[in-house]
Parts: sequence; C-alpha cells; structure tokens
Amino acid sequence: MPVLLLLLLLGVVAYFIWRARSTTLTRDCRWRRLSVAGDWRCAFCGATCESAETPTDCHKPSG
Repeated sequence: MPVLLLLLLLGVVAYFIWRARSTTLTRDCRWRRLSVAGDWRCAFCGATCESAETPTDCHKPSG
C-alpha cells in the first residue's frame, strides 16, 4: 500500500511539472476567438494573436 501511494504522489508531481513546462499562460489569460477566422483576443489584457488553434503563450503587453 505505501508503494502505491508513493507512485501516485510521483505521478501527480510529474503531471504538475509537465503542465508548468508545456504552457506559459497565466491564470488571467482568457483567449476568445474573434469573428475573423484565425484571430484570437485575450479577454483579460486585450492582447491579440493570429493562430489556427488556441494560443498556448501569454501575449500580455508589458508596461
């Protein structure tokens, strides 16, 4: 039983590490598709992006 719990814990930690490295989106990123095909706009900061798929990077303007 302790071995199973240890494997479960390692699996959860590995999942969180993988998710942290696969995206740079912040909690505030809310990408919405615009009516124009291929355009995305962040509902939080107003950043725009042209992509066929949902953006996986934060394009928040600095400043």
